[in-house]
Amino acid sequence: MSGNYASVGFVTFLFGIFCAYWAQMTKRSAWAWFFFGLFLAPIAGVVLLNKNSKDKAA
Repeated sequence: MSGNYASVGFVTFLFGIFCAYWAQMTKRSAWAWFFFGLFLAPIAGVVLLNKNSKDKAA
């Protein structure tokens, strides 16, 4: 069971890195998005999709 926590933590960390990368590419704060994605991954994912669709429309 403890191996499950490690894999969930690793995936969450990778999502934080992805959020930081996306923030750098769109000239937003990479550190803020990293921590937002790290601690609030589901909410950050929805916000990220919303912001990306608005950027594509503009």
